[in-house]
Amino acid sequence: MSSSRSGELKSGAAYLVLALVGLLVAFALRVHRLGEANVWWDEGFTIGLARQPFHEMILGTARDTHPPLYYVLLWPWIRLAGDGEFGARFLSVAFGVLTVAAAGAAGRRLGGPGVQLLALWLLGLSRFHIWWSQEIRMYALAALGIALSTLFALRTARDPGSIWAWGTWALASSIALFSVYLALFAWIPQSLSLLWAIPRRAWPRWLLAHGALVLLMSGWLAFAVPRMATWSAGGQPPTWSAVLQLSAVVWTTGISTYVERWAGPAALLIAGMLLGTAAAAREAARAPRRMRGLFPLILLGAGLALQPVAVWLITRHRAFLYTPRLEARYFLPALPYFSLLLAFSIAQVFSLSRLRPVALALGLGALSLSLASLPSYYADRHWRADLALLPFLIRAYAQPGDGVILVSGDRAPTFRYYYERIDGANGLPPVYPVPRQVAPVRSDTVEGELGEILRAHPRIWLARMESHLQDPEGWVERWLDAHLYRVLEFPFGRNGLILYVSSPHEPIVPVENPARMNEIHRLEDPLGIFLGYDRIGRTFRPGETMRIGLYLQSGRPLSLTVEWIRRPDQRVARAELHIPAGSGIRRRSLELPVTPYTPSGDYIVRVQAEGGGSVTIPAFRVEGMVPPPPPSPSEIAHPMSARLGDQIRFLGYRLDGVRAGNPPEAGPGDTLFLDLYWEAEGPISRSYMVFTHLIGEIWNPATGNPVWAQDDQVPLEGAYPTTHWIPGQPLRDRYVLRLPVEMPPGDYLLEAGMYLLETGERLPVSGEGADPAARRLILGIIRVRPQQ
Repeated sequence: MSSSRSGELKSGAAYLVLALVGLLVAFALRVHRLGEANVWWDEGFTIGLARQPFHEMILGTARDTHPPLYYVLLWPWIRLAGDGEFGARFLSVAFGVLTVAAAGAAGRRLGGPGVQLLALWLLGLSRFHIWWSQEIRMYALAALGIALSTLFALRTARDPGSIWAWGTWALASSIALFSVYLALFAWIPQSLSLLWAIPRRAWPRWLLAHGALVLLMSGWLAFAVPRMATWSAGGQPPTWSAVLQLSAVVWTTGISTYVERWAGPAALLIAGMLLGTAAAAREAARAPRRMRGLFPLILLGAGLALQPVAVWLITRHRAFLYTPRLEARYFLPALPYFSLLLAFSIAQVFSLSRLRPVALALGLGALSLSLASLPSYYADRHWRADLALLPFLIRAYAQPGDGVILVSGDRAPTFRYYYERIDGANGLPPVYPVPRQVAPVRSDTVEGELGEILRAHPRIWLARMESHLQDPEGWVERWLDAHLYRVLEFPFGRNGLILYVSSPHEPIVPVENPARMNEIHRLEDPLGIFLGYDRIGRTFRPGETMRIGLYLQSGRPLSLTVEWIRRPDQRVARAELHIPAGSGIRRRSLELPVTPYTPSGDYIVRVQAEGGGSVTIPAFRVEGMVPPPPPSPSEIAHPMSARLGDQIRFLGYRLDGVRAGNPPEAGPGDTLFLDLYWEAEGPISRSYMVFTHLIGEIWNPATGNPVWAQDDQVPLEGAYPTTHWIPGQPLRDRYVLRLPVEMPPGDYLLEAGMYLLETGERLPVSGEGADPAARRLILGIIRVRPQQ
C-alpha cells in the first residue's frame, strides 16, 4: 500500500472518530438534566393532545397552530416510553442528535470532511439547538427536516436525473413542512435554488416532487383551515431591528433574554461568516462550473436571510389565523443553515493562507460563545416540586363524587399534565376550569360559575395556580367559604389547594389510594403506626420547601419528634408534631424551608413516636448551596454578649440611617436599618418571632401604646425560622424601622427580643443589655430631632 493511500486512510479514520465523538457529545449535552425541568404551558398542551384517543388528537391538531406530524409520532412514543418529563422529551433528543448527524453529512457534501466536522460540532454544541432538543415540542423535528432536505437538495443538484434523489428530498421536505408551518419559509429557498441549479430536462422531476408535496399539504390544509381559530397573543408587533437582533443572538449564542448584551459578539461572528461567504462566492463565480459552486451558497444564504423576514411578517397584526409574539423558537428551523454556512465560511477563510488567523478566531469564537452560554442554561433547568405536588394531593385524597375547580390563569395545561398521568388518570375527579363565562371572575358572575358544580359534588377541591390573573379579588374562594367548610388547606406561595366539604370533619386518605399510587412508598413499622410516605421532588434550592407526606394510622393521640438530618449525621432542624386520636389513614406534611443558610447535601428525616415506633425516610438533596459568609466581628458596630433562652446568643447589632452622636439622632419620617447578629449554640425546638421596637415616653395614639416604630418577623423575613438555625453558625438578620412623620422629638428606647407567636410569651434574657423583668434586650437610645 502506498504511503499516500495509507495517509488517506489514517486521515479518514481520524475524521470518523472526531465525528463519532461529536455525536456522542451532542447526545450527552441533550440528555443532560433532561428531566430536571418542569413541564411548561406549551409542553403540557402538547402532552394533553397526545394523551387523547388518536382521532381526537388529530382533530385537536387541526385546531392548533402547527401541523400534525410531531403529534402523530409523540402519540405512540409516550405509550411506549411514558409521559414523564424524561421519557416524553427523549423523542426530541433523538430528533436533535439526528439533526446534528444530518448537518454533518450535508457539510461533507458542501465542502468535504473539514466542513463536516465543523458543522457537526457547531450544531452539536449550540445552546439554541440543545434547548429545543429538550422540549416536548415540534421545533427539533422541523430542524431535522430542514437539515435532511438540505442534505438531499445538495445531492439532487449533483444528480438531478435520479428519481430516488428527488423522492428522498421530497420526503425530508415533508418532515419539515408537516412539523411547523413556519418551516415553509426555510424550505422555499431550497425549492427555488434547486429550480435555478438543475438543467431544464430535470424540471419535470422538480414538478413531480413539488406536486406530491402540494397534494399532501393541500389535503391537510383543506381539513385544518376551517377548524383553525383566529386569535392574537397580544402585545405590540416587534420592530424589524428587534427581529434581526434576536435572530443573530439566538443563532450564535442560544440566549433569548437581554439580547442586547450579546449583540456585539453576535455581530462580529456574523460579520466573519459573511466575509467567508463573500470569499466563497467570489471563487465560485470565477470557476468554470459557476452554478454548481454558487448553488449551496444561495440555498443557505437565502434560507437564513428569509427566516427573520418570515418571523417579522407573521408577528404583524391581521384578521385571520394566529398572530404570535416574537419568540426565539421561530428561528430554529433555519439553525442548520446557520451552522452549515458558518462552517463553510470558516473553511473558505482558512483556505486563504493570509486569513487563517481570522478563520481560527472565527471557529474558536463560535465554539466559545456556545460553551460560555451552556452553564447558565443547565443551571436554570430545575424541577420545582410544588407544581406536581398540588395535583398529587388531590389524587391522594380523592373520593368518588369529588370535583375540582381550577382557577389557573395560564397554568391549566401544566396542572393537567401532572394530574392526568397515563399511569393513573382513571377515576379522578373531573376538573372544571373557572372562569368559564367572563374573565376575570366578578361578584355578579361567581354564582353562575360555581352553583351547578356545587350541586353536582359533595366535596369540592379549589386548585389555585396563578389565580390572581383570573380571580384577582378571590371571589371563588369567598363564595365557597360562604357555602362550605374548608377542612384541608395546602399553601404553595401564590398557588394553593383547599378542600371544601359540607361537614367540618378531618378528611382521611381512602385506603385504596396509596395502593395504586406509585408516588406513595410503604414503610415497615412493627407497631403499624407509620404506613408510608410520599416524597415529591428531587433537588431543592433557596426559597423552596422540602415536603414529605407521612401516612399514619393510630387510635390514640400521637406526639412525634421530627428531625431533618444532613448526611451523615448533621441535625439541621427539629420539630414536634402532635396528632389527635382518630380513625382511618391520615396524612401529615413534614416541611423544611430551604434558606441561604441550609447546607447542601443529601437529607433524611427521622420520625420518632413517643412511647415507641420510629422510621427513617430518605428525603431530598439541597443542591448548589454556597451559604453566605458569616458576619465578621468587625461589622458588628455594637458588640454585645447576651442570651435568649438556653440556646440563643445575641452577638450585637448595627444601626444605619442615623446621624452619629451620643446618642445617635434621627428625624421624623426617617427609615432606620437595624442588623441583629445571632448564633445558636444548639438545636432550637420552637420557632420564635423577633421583635424590634422604638419605645417613647409619650404614647402613640396610632398604636395605643408607647411603641412608635416596630418590625416583628420570623428571622430573615420569614425565610430562616429559629428551628432551622445551624448551631455554631452566626447570622445577620435585618429589620426596618420607619419613623412616623408626626413622631414627637425626644429620646426613644431601642429594644429587641423574641417571643412565641402562638402565645405571645417572650424568651427569658440575660447578659449585657438584659431587662429580665420585661424579657427584652435594651440596645440603646435614639434621639429624635424636632421636625424641620
